[in-house]
Amino acid sequence: MFEAERRAMAMATGNWQQHMVQHYFQMMPLITVQLLPLTLMLLLHICQSTASLLYRRQSFTWRASLDSCTGIASSLEQSVFSPEEVELMLPSKSETTTFARHEFCNYPQFLQKVSLTLGLCRVLPSTEHYCNLCTSILPINVLSFGKPIIKQKSNAICCVQIPIVGGLLAKVSPHAADHGCLSFTWHQEKNNITLVTEIAGNYQPALAGSRIPVPYWRNMLYSSTQRLLHEYVMWRFHGSVLKEFEKQCLNNP
Repeated sequence: MFEAERRAMAMATGNWQQHMVQHYFQMMPLITVQLLPLTLMLLLHICQSTASLLYRRQSFTWRASLDSCTGIASSLEQSVFSPEEVELMLPSKSETTTFARHEFCNYPQFLQKVSLTLGLCRVLPSTEHYCNLCTSILPINVLSFGKPIIKQKSNAICCVQIPIVGGLLAKVSPHAADHGCLSFTWHQEKNNITLVTEIAGNYQPALAGSRIPVPYWRNMLYSSTQRLLHEYVMWRFHGSVLKEFEKQCLNNP
């Protein structure tokens, strides 16, 4: 009797392992397809000039995760920029605030740059929301954004939040008021600039599915695709903002 139970348990374990292996190889093509655009974008960026005129990025740190217990995703990215020259004439605080506000509010438009998304995305105005990030080839709404909100934040030059209100990559409940937002903050100490971006609030990515807790394979799928792509985009956005700021510094009399 004991030998029969042992064989049955061994068979069940073998079937479970076989099922996990099959499931892994079934997911591999999907993960590969999802990572292909990121690989192409990285290669394109490497081929482009990244030389900075006035500032040097000292560091870029990030953390991002998907809470399996709630299905809520969060992230935080921070770039620290220091001037190449000690005596650098910067625009006034009010001019810097106006500049940062403009750049942050136009983040959705940044996403349609050919050098970033290879011309695969475009931003369209929306009568229902503020704007929609759509695919260029097929009429698919990837993300919908609400109107940017100017926030007051201590020790910050500027802070802007852009609500996430829908789209293919967002799980939106009609009964919830908060679907998450993108937060942008500009800190400045003398000539040193720190840019901080976040996914805040109750953003639930569609890749997480509807089951709570989030299945392990869905968490891994999100972490290895959308999560990494978001960090790459924010790294590029931070650099783009500083390059535009350098132009303003050079034009500043």
